[in-house]
Amino acid sequence: MTVPTPPVPTATELHALWAAAWPDMLPHPRGLEHRLGNGGHWLSRRAPDGTLLAALALRPPEAYAHAHIRLILVHPDFRRQGLGRSLMQEARERIGPVTVALGEERGHFLPAPTAASLPFFEALGFTRTGRESSDMALDLRSPLPAFTVPAGFHVTDASQAGMIPPLLAFAEAVFGPRWKHDAGAVADRNPSQVLMLMQGPQVAGFALTGLETDAAVLPSFFFPETLRQAVGTDDLVGGLGPIGIAPDLRGGGVGSAFMLAAMTHLQARGAQAMAIDWTNVAPFYERLGFREFVRYFHMRG
Repeated sequence: MTVPTPPVPTATELHALWAAAWPDMLPHPRGLEHRLGNGGHWLSRRAPDGTLLAALALRPPEAYAHAHIRLILVHPDFRRQGLGRSLMQEARERIGPVTVALGEERGHFLPAPTAASLPFFEALGFTRTGRESSDMALDLRSPLPAFTVPAGFHVTDASQAGMIPPLLAFAEAVFGPRWKHDAGAVADRNPSQVLMLMQGPQVAGFALTGLETDAAVLPSFFFPETLRQAVGTDDLVGGLGPIGIAPDLRGGGVGSAFMLAAMTHLQARGAQAMAIDWTNVAPFYERLGFREFVRYFHMRG
């Protein structure tokens, strides 16, 4: 007898499950919907009445040599009943004998496990890689440091005619296909969210920016309520990243000026707080006033 495949969880169902399972880090509703991905890569467990009790999103090996667990949620009323373990076992059976990484792939729901989820994954045989990343928040209600974009440079955005092809070429040549994908995805939704550092007619850097009300929901403000709580505001929040400049310009103050230009841009648009997500260069951002509000632990199994 064939067991029916459970229906793919909808964005509404997942948001409700997330609210119950992890109320301290609620995702942006549109951001969650944008990241649902391939329905065939969702595993779930439901009650007899169809209520979603647990869900797991996986990404089999594609551009990577290893697979990824993008997300796993279990309703708190049904924990310690083996639902999470059974989902992980089903995921392993689907992807075969390959290394599994937790949350580190392109378009991630979460960069990696937090301290609260470490025991669960360790019990399943996952170990820390030694890498840790941080989400960092900045209160934009205070004045930002003064800055000057160096002579010969100017800042524009990708909504200007003809800017997207050189933007994507620069992103791929300097940072690789992942950043090209990210820049292209944001530009497709709202090109004005892509700031570009120009050296004369040449692209010298770019930054993805946005407010929680913008078309493209960046990972930096995927958790808007958590970000609000981190800085003590009830108002509009936004975020930034990735951001980068050409290698030959690094270390001379151009990058810092471009960073401050992007921060000022968000402040001028009304953001009361902003975040940088999944960074491992916290000291750089701390000098600009950022403070860590979530820490992630990279794991493999």
